[in-house]
Amino acid sequence: MDKSIIESIKAELNGKGNFLAKILNTFAMVKEELGEHSWVGLYLYDSMGKVFNLGPFQGSPACEEIAPGKGVVGACALAKETLYVPDVREFPGYISCDARAKSEAVFPLIDENGNVIGVFDIDHPEYNGLEKDLPILQEIANLIAGIGIN
Repeated sequence: MDKSIIESIKAELNGKGNFLAKILNTFAMVKEELGEHSWVGLYLYDSMGKVFNLGPFQGSPACEEIAPGKGVVGACALAKETLYVPDVREFPGYISCDARAKSEAVFPLIDENGNVIGVFDIDHPEYNGLEKDLPILQEIANLIAGIGIN
């Protein structure tokens, strides 16, 4: 993934338009960089149901609901820390939404009160397929968190 994507994403997120359009265009840019069978999206916390619901994404159909502490997304949310899984077969309790996913990176989106309000989730079709992109993906997660998830 080329670092120049950061400037394109900044322009998109700071441009005119609604949140959904901005986020979908951002995810489309990331997906194009990562390749055909990658998946890029958000899981948004529903405090009433106490689950993470599938939000905007680019890629194959995905799991619609993930409980805190379950799978990679839930583990990230519970720990409030970025998690990188180079081989999803090695992750205890991994939730497979797409059999083509071989590695996964997740980034918690935390509000000003320290609550996880969402998880930025990226799946890649190669084992250890995201390692070199982690710093750029972290920067993208920070930009997404900065525009506010409502």
